[in-house]
Amino acid sequence: LRCAWLLPLLMGVAVNDMCAGTGKDKKPYWQDVQTVGVNKQAPRTSFMTYATRDEALKGKFTDSPYYCSLNGTWKFFFVNSYKQLPEDITNPEIDLSDWHDIQVPGNWEVQGYGTAIYTNQGYEFKARNPQPPLLPEDNPVGVYRRDIEIPSNWEGRDVFLHIEGAKSGVYVYINGREVGYSEDSKNPAEFLINSYLRPGKNVLTLKIFRWSTGSYLECQDFWRISGIERDVALYSQPKAAMRDFRVKSTLDDTYRNGIFVLQADLGNRYDRPVNLTFAYELINEEGNVVCGGEKTAGAGCAAHGLGGFHPRVL
Repeated sequence: LRCAWLLPLLMGVAVNDMCAGTGKDKKPYWQDVQTVGVNKQAPRTSFMTYATRDEALKGKFTDSPYYCSLNGTWKFFFVNSYKQLPEDITNPEIDLSDWHDIQVPGNWEVQGYGTAIYTNQGYEFKARNPQPPLLPEDNPVGVYRRDIEIPSNWEGRDVFLHIEGAKSGVYVYINGREVGYSEDSKNPAEFLINSYLRPGKNVLTLKIFRWSTGSYLECQDFWRISGIERDVALYSQPKAAMRDFRVKSTLDDTYRNGIFVLQADLGNRYDRPVNLTFAYELINEEGNVVCGGEKTAGAGCAAHGLGGFHPRVL
């Protein structure tokens, strides 16, 4: 298997993984100040996986055969308080006759649901006298839903759900099963969803609370609006692939000579060790390869493991 680094392309940085404990005495994630995310992928550098080098050099991540946009029309159910939510709201067999259409991305307040609030200081919470980390009981919730189907050429690959921005507390469900949670609404969230998928059609549901404990970190001079604010997509990678990379570089006083350092993390989600070759190229503005090389993991990448390469090029 070959893992080639060519160009860092647009995809969005993932968010932290901080799993909440379980138990009857646990608060809901959106009320728990200790829980900022559940079952999320670790943060990483922005890049996309391609089938060929030529595809990667074009720099259009949406043209990758391993990228699938979920933007467009979703079904939508809105309540002014979470207490009004039907208990079976995430059931994939639920009757959708009372649901409406909504555009993604797009805040729900500007599409006719709830009230947009502007304030330049303080919080928009009830009476504007919050007591952190407490939140209003009348916390609006929007539930988004759409069908998804995994492309046939993704078989045997890792499939990720990528949410570039959704405000504020976001629960993710596939076919009625809870996948995870995120409340860092201005950063993307990624979830590995292989084990939740079934052949053919799948039902993706996002249950979004307008406010979460994370809202206390988002008090700025702007309109306070909610929902899926940025792109939503699926993408896939080989089960053994590059998971992340970092570039470090220095220049001398003439800004002509320096040291280029590339560090890469390789992951293996197979249940057996595999040998990975990591290749890289540094390309100038004219499209010429300035330098490059490759390294192979001699001992192999352990099953369900993460390894690293640290090549240095002068």
